Amino acid sequence: MRKRLTTLLAGVAALIATSFVFAPSASADAFRCGHSGSDPRAWCAYVQKAPNGLTIRSGPGTGYSAIGTVQNGTKLEIDCWAYGTSVNGYNIWARLYSPTGLKYVSDYYLTTGRIQSYVSKCL
Repeated sequence: MRKRLTTLLAGVAALIATSFVFAPSASADAFRCGHSGSDPRAWCAYVQKAPNGLTIRSGPGTGYSAIGTVQNGTKLEIDCWAYGTSVNGYNIWARLYSPTGLKYVSDYYLTTGRIQSYVSKCL
C-alpha cells in the first residue's frame, strides 16, 4: 500500500511539473541595481543565451517594432513584467526602465530566474 501511494504521488508530481513552463535556468538571479540604476531598489539582470543579441521591442511581443539590440552580458534595469507572445514556450516579457518610451525584452533571455517573484506586473 505504501509503495503504491509513493508511486502515485511521484506520478502526480511528474504530471504537475510537465504542466508548467519556467524560464530557462539562469546562471545568476536578478540583483538590486544599487547606485548604477535609476533607483537603488531597482532590479537588474544580464542578457544571456541570445544567439544574435537580444532585440528590444516597443511592446511585450515579437509583433511589436524592434527598436534596438543588446548583446549577451549587457546589464539591464527591469521596471516591471507583462505577458506577451511566447519565446521558446515562455511568455513573460520584462519592461526596461527608460525615460524615453516603452522598451521590452523577452525574459527568456535574462538572468532573472522567476521575475514574477520580486518585480511587479506592469499596469
